[in-house]
Amino acid sequence: MRKGMAAALAALVLALVFGGATSVARAQGHSPAVSLSAGPSPYDLAGTGTGFAMAGRLDWWLLPFLVVEPGLEYFRYTPDPDQAIGLLMPELSLQGSLRVGPVAPYLGVGAGYAFTVTGRGGDDATLHAVLGVRAYLSDRWGLRGEFRLRSVDPFHGNMGDITAGVSFRL
Repeated sequence: MRKGMAAALAALVLALVFGGATSVARAQGHSPAVSLSAGPSPYDLAGTGTGFAMAGRLDWWLLPFLVVEPGLEYFRYTPDPDQAIGLLMPELSLQGSLRVGPVAPYLGVGAGYAFTVTGRGGDDATLHAVLGVRAYLSDRWGLRGEFRLRSVDPFHGNMGDITAGVSFRL
């Protein structure tokens, strides 16, 4: 019973903290946004080459200069002609960003996990660094472009997503 109450209290505190931070960010013109992006991703995993990456992410402004970004990416690559491997990678980034007019360049780091969903392979932890820009076209719509360097099975393999996409503010 005590564990259940402690968990409920922790969830309430987190909801109040994140809800308050989101309200402050919205009041300062930074509402959360959902983005979809895709592009090539050169890799050095079980072989080298260029695969395809596509991702959905949520840009959650905690402060006018701090973004928490949970995301889910699918990456497909072919280490040899007879084998295609698909990875599903949930991850979380922490980014520093400053809005200058209609653009907001950002730099961040994060971590996640790569689950093999097609083909042979193992599941591995991931680390990443990201550099990009968000461009706001209107109050709701925007564009984004980024380079995300990811280490898979940290420091044993890597990939470099070069993606572009659209975003929609909630």
